Amino acid sequence: MGKRIRAWLKSFSTAAMAVAQLSLAPTMAAPAPKDAPAPRDAREQAPAGLIGLWKADFSASTFAGAKPQALVRSFAYSEDGKILVNFWTLGTSGNLVAGHWAAQVDGTPAIEYHSSTGSIAFNVVSLKKIDDTSLALTVTRHGKVDIEATYKLSPDAKTLTYSYGGNTIVYRPWNFQS
Repeated sequence: MGKRIRAWLKSFSTAAMAVAQLSLAPTMAAPAPKDAPAPRDAREQAPAGLIGLWKADFSASTFAGAKPQALVRSFAYSEDGKILVNFWTLGTSGNLVAGHWAAQVDGTPAIEYHSSTGSIAFNVVSLKKIDDTSLALTVTRHGKVDIEATYKLSPDAKTLTYSYGGNTIVYRPWNFQS
């Protein structure tokens, strides 16, 4: 791994580790009765194995366009039954883009922020459960759907596949060591 990538990874490692540590102990919910309303809390809907820090495995991923130098995502539980997603992308030219959003897993729209726009909303996202291992993500920009994506967690929770627009990005759990 190059010096630039190592330096970049170290620059955000403390914050990312704090986010990951906030969610290391997910709670287990009892099955809801058949006549109960649909769950709204992410801990009841999202796969527990999703929570944590993930780093892209470029040897297993395919990109429709230019391949970035590094991709990292973290998933944690947040307030009001939401999942908090943080992401960092080190682009091909060395530019770092970071962002975050917190959304319920019921399709409710949420705001996404990027480092390039500061406190101004960048996109509107919605996250919805497909099945026990998959989530659908819709990203809307300026009122039009920009990305329709899927997160798919493997049964052993060691692979997270993020697919959209000709890209299939394979993530592996990351502990800052590899």
